Amino acid sequence: MKNKRTLYECSHARVTGERIRCRHGHPFSLKSEDGGIEVKRLARGEPLALDICQACGDFDGSWEPMPESERGWSMRHDATKYNKSVKKRGAANERW
Repeated sequence: MKNKRTLYECSHARVTGERIRCRHGHPFSLKSEDGGIEVKRLARGEPLALDICQACGDFDGSWEPMPESERGWSMRHDATKYNKSVKKRGAANERW
């Protein structure tokens, strides 16, 4: 069985504030107004293998997939403190 593409592999996935969005504008969620998904899904270490990414022509899987054991931080750290430190450093648009 082929492994699903995840946001952990795509270099176009960006965290902006409290949201994860596609740099190319592809909607990760049709339920949200901006097409983004909540960053707390990343904090929990969820798989993030979204349907739209599976056949995306812009998918850039040149990044090594992050091992499942290293995903998320809410179990190890306070996600709220992490988000505040990211905003202070001005790194909100960096990959994870």
